[in-house]
Amino acid sequence: MLVQEPNDLRFQVHPQAKFDVRAAVLLVHAGQLLATVNSASGIALVPGGAVKFGETAAEAAAREVREELKLNVVPQLVGIVESFWQQPEQTYQQLIMVHRVTLTDAQKAGLVWQEGLEGEWLSFAKAARMLQPRSLAQFLTSGDAIRHLVDHHTECRLG
Repeated sequence: MLVQEPNDLRFQVHPQAKFDVRAAVLLVHAGQLLATVNSASGIALVPGGAVKFGETAAEAAAREVREELKLNVVPQLVGIVESFWQQPEQTYQQLIMVHRVTLTDAQKAGLVWQEGLEGEWLSFAKAARMLQPRSLAQFLTSGDAIRHLVDHHTECRLG
């Protein structure tokens, strides 16, 4: 479920269509990705959320990690995903600014989840099967160039 907070760049285009701008953060350590996994659907989501009006995507990414994990990081923009999906009564489109942070051992040990959230470390191979949108898996390893992907999918999505 998408939660609307003040100044979020989320828009109800018409009664059956929503658009938002999102910052997503791939937190990686030793070949694994930190994600929350919905036990009912098997969908894995990475930390992140709506970019707020007047905020850069990197600022939003850092804020979301701070809010969700009590961790200060400097996220690196690695790509942009245009994500399209359907739910029974709503069509969604997101512009996702994808960031990646490689955590140190000390940062990994110091993670403190926001109340109500819980995550797990997934191998890159497992994450690639569970991530939503799936195209986020293409940003798990380093690359020199910022990449742009388009992802059309029909799976039900949370967050």
